[in-house]
Amino acid sequence: MKIERIETFAVQAPPTDARPYWGSRAWGPSRTGVAPELSSEYPTPVRRRYLYSRTIDTVIVRLTTDTGLVGYGESKAPVAPRATKAIIDLLLADIVRGADPRDVTVLWERMYAGMRVRGHRAGFYLEAISGVDIALWDLAAQAAGVSIASMLGGVFRNPVRVYASGLPALDRDADNEALEALVEEALRLKADGYTGLKMALGKGIEGDRRSVRAVRDGVGDDFLIYTDAAGVYDRAQALKLGRELEALGVAWLEMPIPPEDVEGYGQLADALTLPIALDSLSSRYEVAEFIRRRGLDIVQPDVCRAGGITECRRIAELADAFGIAFAPHVSIGSAVHIAATLHLAAAMPNTITSEYWIGDNPIGNAWLKQPIEVVGGYVPIPAGPGLGIALKPDALDAWADRR
Repeated sequence: MKIERIETFAVQAPPTDARPYWGSRAWGPSRTGVAPELSSEYPTPVRRRYLYSRTIDTVIVRLTTDTGLVGYGESKAPVAPRATKAIIDLLLADIVRGADPRDVTVLWERMYAGMRVRGHRAGFYLEAISGVDIALWDLAAQAAGVSIASMLGGVFRNPVRVYASGLPALDRDADNEALEALVEEALRLKADGYTGLKMALGKGIEGDRRSVRAVRDGVGDDFLIYTDAAGVYDRAQALKLGRELEALGVAWLEMPIPPEDVEGYGQLADALTLPIALDSLSSRYEVAEFIRRRGLDIVQPDVCRAGGITECRRIAELADAFGIAFAPHVSIGSAVHIAATLHLAAAMPNTITSEYWIGDNPIGNAWLKQPIEVVGGYVPIPAGPGLGIALKPDALDAWADRR
């Protein structure tokens, strides 16, 4: 069996949710259109804003073999999906074309080695590898007639417990009406059966504390609250905030400080009983540095960003050897992303939960013949060989490159 055809689709789907994506609301560029104000804060406000697209973006990879099998993968591309697509088309396609898709690890190493000497160890290149790798696993498992979770060694849990992601915290001067609306949304998620939700912090320590306290008072002590600061604080701020969150019984603090500050993660993890988590991990080599500093309690690699199933499996197993939990990151992505994450989460021994975006997703179930459903805060892994999903025949037509 050989890979005969490689297709990529740069998706930029118009949003169907009435509100912008929650990450954009929490950490996107200022909507005032004016230059950022001067500030004595560190990091300064201009360094706390990240790029977000106005559309729902990703890159889908479709591999077809000479035996007629079709495998799907996804490369995380929340912005500039054509850049990721170009990397696959121009650099990776020639590596996998004509290869046996069951040689997953060999092909991963060949793709990764291709740009190692140039320092491309994260970002667009790893995201591009991720999409090809997932498609290879889909093909290999289909050829064996089993699910990807089975190919990974078996299922530890099915269904997979997921948390609702996410609710942006409010500014410290938000009025009571806004605070009540925040609590009402959290209560709705609890009523839907979720056992936990994630809040996007970064509104300042007082705004974050006030928002988390309101939600905690509303949902009660038996509901898990995960928090994500997206690296907007410095060490001292994160320590102060972490102590506030400890008192509120928060389940973890994700990316409290910039991920480049590995030493700072070690200091925070040592000073706080609150678990420290990180989602921007790109490889097992990066995870090893955090382990050496004893800086993480939970690893959250994204299967469509951190080298695909092959590398995320390595990350999870490396973490497990040091008593560190695994909670895969998803945030925003297509049905392919969700399915790949579920198989990985089901098969890793140290999985504690997985992220699940609660917004209206135009590239989620809308693409599938059989929807992926959340039932009581749990999601069953898709049944059937490979990823176990079937895309509608016209799902990718709008994004085909017809040049």
